[in-house]
Amino acid sequence: MSNQMRPNFQVNSFLLFFMIHSAQLGIGILVFQRALVKEAGYDSWISVLLAGLMAHLSLFFIFRMLKYEHQDISEIHQFVYGKWLGRLFTLFIIVQFAWTGLTVLHAYIRIIQIWMFPQLPAWFPTLIILILAYYTIAGGFRVIVGMCFFKIILAFIITLPMFFTLSYAQWGNLSLVPVHTMTELWNATKAVTFNYAGMITILVYYPFIQEGQKSKSYAYLGNAATTFLYLIVTFMCFLFYSENQLKITIWPFLTMTKTVSFTIIERFELVFVAAWVLVIVPIVIQNLWCASRLAKKVFKVKQKYPLILFMMIYVIASHFIDDSEEVRFLYEWNAKYAFYVSYVYTLVLFLGYMLIRKIKSRSQPS
Repeated sequence: MSNQMRPNFQVNSFLLFFMIHSAQLGIGILVFQRALVKEAGYDSWISVLLAGLMAHLSLFFIFRMLKYEHQDISEIHQFVYGKWLGRLFTLFIIVQFAWTGLTVLHAYIRIIQIWMFPQLPAWFPTLIILILAYYTIAGGFRVIVGMCFFKIILAFIITLPMFFTLSYAQWGNLSLVPVHTMTELWNATKAVTFNYAGMITILVYYPFIQEGQKSKSYAYLGNAATTFLYLIVTFMCFLFYSENQLKITIWPFLTMTKTVSFTIIERFELVFVAAWVLVIVPIVIQNLWCASRLAKKVFKVKQKYPLILFMMIYVIASHFIDDSEEVRFLYEWNAKYAFYVSYVYTLVLFLGYMLIRKIKSRSQPS
């Protein structure tokens, strides 16, 4: 069982809104529209809502588990599976966080290489970003929360000019009457669930949130904000592209930035790509912090040692992951892994946890 976190290490519960929203807003917003349309055409806006609902249900199960004395996923695992098997299952979650951070980072670096600096070696921006990540994590959890807070504000400012693309809107593209099957809508839903999967980070940093159970409304609002944002971006892409165009456009939302220009900024897409690092870095930091903190608890070492290890792996991987196909492969398999961890396994763990609690409570003498 965890010790009560000291108040000076905790953050106000309303900041959970920014933590959840930040964990869900990354590289996916630039690309997911293509995968949606491939599965369910313009009807796939329904899948965005379904994926948001699934994330909402996962948050419900998570808060129900955290309601009791076990305050993070490593403690829940040890309660359900025992000491050694619990550590093994926690190791799978560590892989999820470390893998997600790697995926997001390298997908963004690949965009930098294609859109801005084709000859730039991937290891160089990887190293620069990881140095920033290390000093942020070393500053403590409150510094990480501060970065997530400012990330949301900056992301809003960066994406606001994208509404100028509505001048090119083809309103006839929209139809609110679905014509695709439930199977196609479900496939589209699975394609977008990775973008919501970051909400499981709360299973690690929950002890750092003041009045944890009272903060759940902010977590739900954060997830709702993500769903609303993705829905708006989806409709913007539907209005801008035909279905056939969306199916062959790799970065639909990012490509739209080419049509935005100002008197002093002719190529807004370069500014957008460069500024998006402020959106990417906090989500990489969140996943690295979660992975290294769980590793600290599992292996009983200082957090900086697994953190440095993960960063070394990132730099080494950046040398070998050097083309779009490898990045796509990394992204797709991480999305599949995240789907089962964040949605399927969360439900299974919740049922197992409540069952074990019930059995143990009955076995205790009254």
